[in-house]
Amino acid sequence: MTPAFSQRLPASSDREKWRAEIAAIPPATHQLGRLVLFLFRVGGERFGIEPTHLDLTAPLPALHSMPHRSASLAGVVNVRGAVTLCFSLAKLLGCAPGPVSPRPMLLVLTLGAWRVACQVDVAEGVAEFERAALMPVPATMDAAGRAHVKGIFPCRTGQDIAWLDAESLFKAFDGVAR
Repeated sequence: MTPAFSQRLPASSDREKWRAEIAAIPPATHQLGRLVLFLFRVGGERFGIEPTHLDLTAPLPALHSMPHRSASLAGVVNVRGAVTLCFSLAKLLGCAPGPVSPRPMLLVLTLGAWRVACQVDVAEGVAEFERAALMPVPATMDAAGRAHVKGIFPCRTGQDIAWLDAESLFKAFDGVAR
C-alpha cells in the first residue's frame, strides 16, 4: 500500500535544498527582533528550537532498547540507514504527562558533528516570535527543564512555548550517552 501524500518523505535532493534555504535565513531576522522556532509538543508541554538544528521530522520508526541505559536514553533508531541515539525529551526535561499521541514523531537534531533523535508527541511546524515578548524562565519550572530553557514565549492559545537551548541540550545528550 502506498503511503498517503502527507506520509511520504520528500526526495533527498529536496531535503538538502530546504536545509540550505533554512540555513540561508539571514541573521538580520534576529537583529530585527524576530526569532523563528520549530515547535513541538512533549507530554503536556510545548517547546521550540531553532530550525537550523532540525535535520528531519518523520513518524517514529521502530525503537530498539539498550541495556543498562539512563531513562533519558530511549534507545536507538534507524535514521536513513544510520544507527542513531534516541533520547526521551520527556524524561530529560521533566515534562508532566500529557495526552498520549496516537502517532508519535521523531525529530532528528544536529549541532556540529552531533546528530541525535528525539521522540516527541506532536511536531507542529515553524512559527515566528517577537524577541521582546520573551519572558524569563519561571522559578516554578522543574530544575531539569529550567537548565535547558532560554525563556518562555506567551501564546494566544494560553499554552506558552519554552525556547530550548540547543547547546545545553546537546551537553545533556553527551552526558547521558557516556
